[in-house]
Amino acid sequence: MRPVCLALIAAFALTSSAHAGQSILDRLRPTTDEIKLQGKKGHNLFHPGYALGAYAGEIHAATRHAEGLGLFTSDKFKTGFTVTGPGLGDGVTADCAGGQGRIGLDWLAFKRDELAYICSYGGAAPKDAELDLALSTGGKLLNRLAQPQRGGEFHYGEVTLRVTTELLGGLTLSNGQTSDYLIARPDGTPVAAVRKTGLQPTVYLPKAPGPERDAAAVLALSLIFFNDPGNTR
Repeated sequence: MRPVCLALIAAFALTSSAHAGQSILDRLRPTTDEIKLQGKKGHNLFHPGYALGAYAGEIHAATRHAEGLGLFTSDKFKTGFTVTGPGLGDGVTADCAGGQGRIGLDWLAFKRDELAYICSYGGAAPKDAELDLALSTGGKLLNRLAQPQRGGEFHYGEVTLRVTTELLGGLTLSNGQTSDYLIARPDGTPVAAVRKTGLQPTVYLPKAPGPERDAAAVLALSLIFFNDPGNTR
């Protein structure tokens, strides 16, 4: 797992907020395509299909939840999917896994409430392609109240993208769940976004075809298919 510096993520989240009254989506729309995730028939009920514009594939996922006397909770999850599309050759495979646990004893001076979500990629993906997502304590108060805070980094060949939970703008009915993700370059320039509210998640992908659009599509799908344990707390 590549180290994820949460202080850097917090600083990045602050610098990527809206400019001069413009929402993040307002800034993204001129350079992105707005695409809805569509459900499709897969090989069987346990491997449903999907399409995100020209990108398509199948999903499989598993989740395990455990509790101990109401004092401890633990969530473990695995998600995998395939994706084909422009620039992805014979297709990319994704294997994601992670977990989160919480100890609820008030007399303990040290409580654990950590999240780790790691994806590795195979098939036509570049060597060492990886996503590392972690719990983030940064961001503005409104962001923290609206949804659990996440931050991470995605490496895909020569493309590196950073992702944070952000209020993208407009009406967001997240019900306290992770809903809005901003995807940006390491210098803070927004290039893509994911909105998971409603029955059909929406992805904003770079208009220009090429490695960055393909990388953003794989990252967006990894976030959409992430069964975040924060959504059940």
